[in-house]
Amino acid sequence: MRSRLDLIGRSGQDELLSIRNDLMTVYREISADDDRLFPLRYARAIPRRPDSARGRGAPSEGTGAGAGGPRRGPEAVAAPQVPVLVIPGGPGTASVLPFDPLRRSLAARGLDVLMMEHRGVGLSRLDAEGHDLPREAMRVREVIADLVAVLDHARVDRVAVYGSDYGAYLAQALAALHPERVHSLVLDSPLTSAEDEKIGQRSFREAYWEGAVPAISSTAAVLRRLIEDGVVEAHQAGPVVLAVHDHGGPAAVRDLVDLLVLGRGQLTWNSVRQVLTQGWLQSTPYVIEHDLVSSISHTELGRGRYADGGPLDPLALAREQSRGVPAFHGEDLDLHALSRTITAPTLVISGALDLISPPPIARDLTMRIPDARLLEISGAGHSMLDSRSQIAQIAAWWSACGTSHLLPGFASRLAGLPPTATDQTVTRGLRLALAAERYSPWRLWIESARTKRGQAQVDPTARRTRKVRID
Repeated sequence: MRSRLDLIGRSGQDELLSIRNDLMTVYREISADDDRLFPLRYARAIPRRPDSARGRGAPSEGTGAGAGGPRRGPEAVAAPQVPVLVIPGGPGTASVLPFDPLRRSLAARGLDVLMMEHRGVGLSRLDAEGHDLPREAMRVREVIADLVAVLDHARVDRVAVYGSDYGAYLAQALAALHPERVHSLVLDSPLTSAEDEKIGQRSFREAYWEGAVPAISSTAAVLRRLIEDGVVEAHQAGPVVLAVHDHGGPAAVRDLVDLLVLGRGQLTWNSVRQVLTQGWLQSTPYVIEHDLVSSISHTELGRGRYADGGPLDPLALAREQSRGVPAFHGEDLDLHALSRTITAPTLVISGALDLISPPPIARDLTMRIPDARLLEISGAGHSMLDSRSQIAQIAAWWSACGTSHLLPGFASRLAGLPPTATDQTVTRGLRLALAAERYSPWRLWIESARTKRGQAQVDPTARRTRKVRID
């Protein structure tokens, strides 16, 4: 007989902890000013047969690119030298449940993987008495101390650190402030300061408002006309266009704009807008929870503060989300200065189509960190960890082996690896929505069938489970 554990409610948390043997607990002080303890959780996936790494994850002879890396690479690498600490974006993104398949996939290839559940999120949200942690305990310096505590508890002296977006911000700080703990770094779509969103805003407007990118200039011209004619509202357009670009690329934006010119496309436009703004997206327990950590997002990192109310502002939604949160007070860390002191071998990864953390940010960071290498992936957008899981796994493996500096030489092969099946499904769903307003019913049926096939082939490294069955 089967019973079902509903993870949406907090009442199932203790039961979840009791049935998983990969979850560990570190009791931490809530903050420097509050010596009460709270349970900080982290997950660890240990390889079953560490000596079997070669052939499953390590580079080997042959052609093509497997899960461990582009082949005909540095064949002398036999096994990882250190465990890997993976830090996803956030700060409201959970680590334990959403990335469980990723950890298992990496462990199956011989990697020892740790992921910390951030304070204020998911399984690290509650204090010892079952109450939400105080908002004032949500500080970047406390999170960095949490990471060190996890390494201490796991008895791991040094790790290869893979950080994406906000996770890359933490990874840089960890490497600069605790260099003895960091073997190597992978910084994926990195956040480097509160000024980054201004760079993203400028790059986005250059592409889709000013038409400075030749391949997108015609789309930008039509989009300007649609806004000027009031077909779409100027203050809503930025986040919608950015979301469509992030999941479908310039081609999807062009198709949507073309439909709007024809008097169609409003259903797709409004649907994307609704998904971006509806409450459940901002609070899905154990998956993504912004409320407690909003002080990190907005007060410490200043997200949304450069929103200017102008046309096609990609920061408009971030500004709306910052209401009711104390205003930006300045960063506690000068990460630009700290990054110059990083001594760990560093690989910086950037998607050529990323308009959230555009390539100039990654290029500048690569120049600041001594001997850092840049891997720019053509055709990719934001966060390889979320959208191109195979690339993330390869980078994590090679970093743990001490050979990530060689990966830029395989950039073209890496660019040919497919997006995660989850990302493909989102893209197909977007295409289906556009097809519903453009094509005849029979063509719509074909697009729907393709989307269903994509959903049936979801990549296990990207699947996000909300319920667990127990025999």
